[in-house]
Amino acid sequence: MQPKKAITLALLAVTVFFIYYSANAAPLIDDGNYTYISGMQWYNTYEKGLEVAQAENKPMLVYGWAIWCKFCEKLHKEVYPDPRVSSILEEDFVLIAIDIDVNNKDAERFSISFPPKLIFLSPTGEGITEIPGYVPADTLLPILEQIKTLHINSIQIPHDLPRTEDRGAS
Repeated sequence: MQPKKAITLALLAVTVFFIYYSANAAPLIDDGNYTYISGMQWYNTYEKGLEVAQAENKPMLVYGWAIWCKFCEKLHKEVYPDPRVSSILEEDFVLIAIDIDVNNKDAERFSISFPPKLIFLSPTGEGITEIPGYVPADTLLPILEQIKTLHINSIQIPHDLPRTEDRGAS
């Protein structure tokens, strides 16, 4: 075989391998409406997640992340796949993933400039708590349980209750 052919074939093989590896190594898939992180479906925007949270009366986890963030990658590989964490997230929370390099509007809304950042909100969008940075599964789990319990045990009073002007009158 001629040296030019061998070099061309070697470059072609390296290119094919690189494309294959890149496609299979990517932990995230985005279909326009959702981002799939660690096998879980996350809404791409706060507006979409808020609609669902209100309809289902579930608290929200807004997760600020970026593809270049090493601690985000650690969350994707070690924390979110943990069955204890993933089951409570999927069952009891509305998940919203904000890619700070793509969704600047929501990144600014939640002041996410350095990922990762986990923001917990009520179904109406009121802040519950925030976790700036990486948190291991054993630390995150009790936080999720507390927010879930707080939400389940909270009394939901409708804003449109009839009011009586004169409460003591007969």
